Amino acid sequence: MPIWATFGTFVRPLRSFLLVSVGTYKEHKTGERMTEGTPTSIKVYYEKGKLFRVIHVDGALGGLTPTRNIFVSLYSQRDPLPKVIEQRFSPDGTLGDEISREGKTGLFREMEIGLVLTAPVARELAKFLTEQAKLLDESERPKASASSEKTQ
Repeated sequence: MPIWATFGTFVRPLRSFLLVSVGTYKEHKTGERMTEGTPTSIKVYYEKGKLFRVIHVDGALGGLTPTRNIFVSLYSQRDPLPKVIEQRFSPDGTLGDEISREGKTGLFREMEIGLVLTAPVARELAKFLTEQAKLLDESERPKASASSEKTQ
């Protein structure tokens, strides 16, 4: 399944159809044969929203909401940034060794985005991610170029 796959549960106006692949319908939900006036395809247009961005995800935290949805917050993690670093000056005027560092210790998790999902959407998302991970596992890693092999 391509990365741009659409989850059938997002096509609200056409709920009576079973989405088989992006833009193509196979059969009517009631089991009736499609009549001549029944659409056999639909164009799905994609547009990035004003707040669209690409984020790195190291993990997720969440649970069930009181309204029976699933909330998940995606985060990236790293060492905390120091508040202050004191360094020596070298005789030539450049920065030398670190003398002291002030700031938090431990691990910093920056919550990047929160998602609210229904159970069917969560299942479709899990299926999509599992399929993509499987494709990645089955794919070959790019071979190192001749120039990078020389430096090793």
